[in-house]
Amino acid sequence: MGKRQIVYKAAQIGGNNDLVDQEVNLITIEDRVWHGRIVSVNQSEVVLKDARSGKHRFALDQIDKIYRDIVTDY
Repeated sequence: MGKRQIVYKAAQIGGNNDLVDQEVNLITIEDRVWHGRIVSVNQSEVVLKDARSGKHRFALDQIDKIYRDIVTDY
């Protein structure tokens, strides 16, 4: 069993409803990494819910990229 990563650059995030309810790592332009599930995505922000502190809002211009790990059979 292996893993692969799908990376979404900033231009691919806004309005991308495929990201909703996905477990992801979000990297800000300040190189901070946040881990959690995406609650909502629109043209101006992403709302992420982590396991400890609740919901966090990120403006799209503050996000460098989002990536998620997918477990594969190979």
